[in-house]
Amino acid sequence: MISNTLIRKFVSVWVAAAILMVYSIVITATPTLRTGSLSVVGEVTVDGQKVTSGGTFFSDSILVTAAGSSAVLNLGKLGRIELLPNSSLQLNLADNGITGTMYSGRGRVSTPAGVAVKIATNDGDVSVDGSQATSFNVNTENVSTILGTDSGMAELRSGSVINEVAAGENGVAGALPPQQFIARLTTTGNKPITVNGASAVGGATILTGATIETPDQVSATVNLGSLGELEVGPNTLLTLEFDQNGNVVKVNLKRGCTKLRTKKGVNGQVDTPDGVSTKTSSTRRANVCFAAGASQATGQSGGISPLWWLLAIPAGVVVAVLVTRDNKVVSPSR
Repeated sequence: MISNTLIRKFVSVWVAAAILMVYSIVITATPTLRTGSLSVVGEVTVDGQKVTSGGTFFSDSILVTAAGSSAVLNLGKLGRIELLPNSSLQLNLADNGITGTMYSGRGRVSTPAGVAVKIATNDGDVSVDGSQATSFNVNTENVSTILGTDSGMAELRSGSVINEVAAGENGVAGALPPQQFIARLTTTGNKPITVNGASAVGGATILTGATIETPDQVSATVNLGSLGELEVGPNTLLTLEFDQNGNVVKVNLKRGCTKLRTKKGVNGQVDTPDGVSTKTSSTRRANVCFAAGASQATGQSGGISPLWWLLAIPAGVVVAVLVTRDNKVVSPSR
């Protein structure tokens, strides 16, 4: 009787231990479900389903932005990715790494130290070893992949060719388009401003569609190469778009002051929230201020003659001035 009881107890303990062991193995073998959160502008889909701001996505998802739409992917301790219009990205998240494939479009990736990145494109692979915090842009809109590094170090590999791209530099994989515009940023005293929600200093690459915001007493200049030049005054918020075919520059000024100069054959315009559109040409540049609180700024950088910008503008009032190359005012309006 005692022997049978002992046997039953032994069997029960053995079965319980076996169940616990199997359960532990299953739990250990089950991968951690990794997610990220979204901030969305316009029409964005995740795995074919339309999403809104505040939603989440899972590792191995495919994210697509429509024309005029964008998404910011908050990856927690892994960093963040901004996906710009007409882009498609498949993304995989690991404990200390990000991998993915950019099928089309362009994006900006910012990661802290300790996070490795590898993103494949049609032309090659963009990678970061994780040894330092890194911020870079990937553009696949043309017949090539263009990598622009804002901070840290990134690598662009195409076949046996490896191109190390340091901060302020660009690398190209594939055929270089006949016309390719790389916009470059400079700031007052190389102090940081905000580009697409992330800190940026002189030498950073500015992609079309970028949102630029300057703090108090810090101005910035965006060199658009053969397209022209944009000056951004302190306390200013705007978005910048430029045509890769090289004939249009468009600025959406939300607050503050800006100056736009375009070169021959390039059409430029500065739009403000009240619907006013100020246009430029190769012989006229636009100085536009919108809303109250704009700080004083000069237009000395990039060869633009000095002009003090207007101050103490009442809220909701636009002051747009078109000037000739000799600074003669040709079309003021309020």
